[in-house]
Amino acid sequence: MNPPSVPLVRARDDEDADRRERELARSSDAALVAYEAKWRARLARLQRRYPARWRVPGLSNEEVLDLLCLHLIEVLRGPDSELLGLESPGHSWGLLIAARKRRALRQAFRLAITPHDFAEAPSYRETPNQEQACLEQEEQRLLALAGERAKSQLSRPQRRWLAALELSARSGEFFAASDEPNLSAASRILGKNRSSALRAYRELQARYSSELARLK
Repeated sequence: MNPPSVPLVRARDDEDADRRERELARSSDAALVAYEAKWRARLARLQRRYPARWRVPGLSNEEVLDLLCLHLIEVLRGPDSELLGLESPGHSWGLLIAARKRRALRQAFRLAITPHDFAEAPSYRETPNQEQACLEQEEQRLLALAGERAKSQLSRPQRRWLAALELSARSGEFFAASDEPNLSAASRILGKNRSSALRAYRELQARYSSELARLK
């Protein structure tokens, strides 16, 4: 049996190193910052090398990069064990998560510019349970789309606050959290005071509410 090639060995080593780093990042804020910085640099290089592959129509490269890195943080500190276990031989976990988010962004922004009249949704009067399920699914889709659109329009300081607030939200996702995030914890992450966190929290909520109102 021939020994593995040098590129394959390097890919395996990279996967192992990424696995160790992301496990540490799940419990250590300092490790999380380092992990995000590593992938921000890697993804920026991929954007320069493969511009068509990593472009999302309607967003700048910097906005795409911010959203991809924020998603990495959300998944690392979130409850979704399925995404944490995502694997593909020869590919680091961070790259798989970023590619998955890139596809979701493209789909979300296609939906944002496609005309659709929700008033023409089919009626299920004979089966009210199905109607309720249909309406609930549509509501969840709109909530998710509003969150994506709100994130895409944030300034860089607002994106930093969003990342910190998502870490402190009980559900791990600020816009979808049922409880308010811990503002004191968020302010400690960024080394700011609680009044700054409260101001940022209100700005983000206002942005999200505005996008949700536009979609409904």
